[in-house]
Amino acid sequence: MKKVENRLNTPKPFKILVAPNSFKECADSVEISEMIKTSLFRLLPDEIKSNIEFSLKPISDGGDGFLQVCQRNFGVEFLHFEISTPFNADKFFCPVGYILESKTLFIESAEVLGLKIIPEEFRKPMMLSSKGLGDLLLQIYESVTTGIMEVEKIVIGIGGTGTNDLGLGMMEAFGMELYDAQENRLEVLPLNFSRAVKIVVPEVPLPFKLEVILDVENPLLGIDGASLLFSEQKGATDEEAKEMEKGFSHMLDELEIDEETQNKLSGAGGGLAAGLNLFFDADLKYASQFISDDLKMHSDDSNADLVITGEGKLDQQTFLNKGAFIVVNEFAEKNVPITILCGNSEGALPQIENLKVIELSEYFDSVEESIKKIDQGIEIACRKISKDIIHHFTKKISGMN
Repeated sequence: MKKVENRLNTPKPFKILVAPNSFKECADSVEISEMIKTSLFRLLPDEIKSNIEFSLKPISDGGDGFLQVCQRNFGVEFLHFEISTPFNADKFFCPVGYILESKTLFIESAEVLGLKIIPEEFRKPMMLSSKGLGDLLLQIYESVTTGIMEVEKIVIGIGGTGTNDLGLGMMEAFGMELYDAQENRLEVLPLNFSRAVKIVVPEVPLPFKLEVILDVENPLLGIDGASLLFSEQKGATDEEAKEMEKGFSHMLDELEIDEETQNKLSGAGGGLAAGLNLFFDADLKYASQFISDDLKMHSDDSNADLVITGEGKLDQQTFLNKGAFIVVNEFAEKNVPITILCGNSEGALPQIENLKVIELSEYFDSVEESIKKIDQGIEIACRKISKDIIHHFTKKISGMN
């Protein structure tokens, strides 16, 4: 290290961007980024860390941890509303973020309908409803129309949902009703979608705009759609996934949605994004735009020397420009060294130069243990990363002399 020590008078620090996504059902991105920085700061030699500049930019693609990222970046105030659970008639208090100055509310769908609030025994998407989001929007609507609060825009992060109901449960809170051929009223659940022959559709002119942040770029229907690609991770069997696909198609036909429009609908959030767009004319924004424009990832960190990102699980969904791969795609063409931390991965990763993947589950006997000991896993991973930092730091300093 003596050779390096004599060259530490550079005016330009070595910049490390730490921009992980949340590790679903484990820790949010704000917590993960702090763990990474703390571990690296403890592991790096003093003569190097004194010349390192950390930029912590925990990200959200709209899923778990969306509100924490909004609080960190926008300074939102937390409010709470009582809403229905996705799985029964019980009520619970759900947080939302609020900025008084801009009259903007932020909703994280994972806090309303997420897997993290649905016990294992209730993870049966055919029987789950998005009515809780409808409860929430209805209460906000009533608060605005009665002058209790001012809201001009609601930003909804879509991701991490346990429901797969096209947002029709949400519409039940506003008065949607389903009937079968015998004019029996049906519960607004995916279990009944294929049987519905009459739909009472409420018209609700909301006094505020809706903007939806999409965690994935996939269609509503088809093999890459909400039901066939994503519902099994929410607890559906293969047969149930096919039945929900059939039910979605049937409901869209009953709603007289033309084929061209159906093909353009988003599958994000178990069809929730599609429902918000169809019934409330919500604007859709991809997470890549949100991260680049709203979180200012590109403008603030374009000159990073090394990038660390992360995701709970790397799989086919991640490659749909989701989560960590939004960060990877942002910096890959700049030839910046990138490390992805993940709980585990499935399938072949895209071949990208200067990309390293560290699976935390490799340090433990099971994925479950790696989740419980996430802090230990990150500490071990950071030992590897610290060696890479020393290598790249030394290389940069050598190139400047």
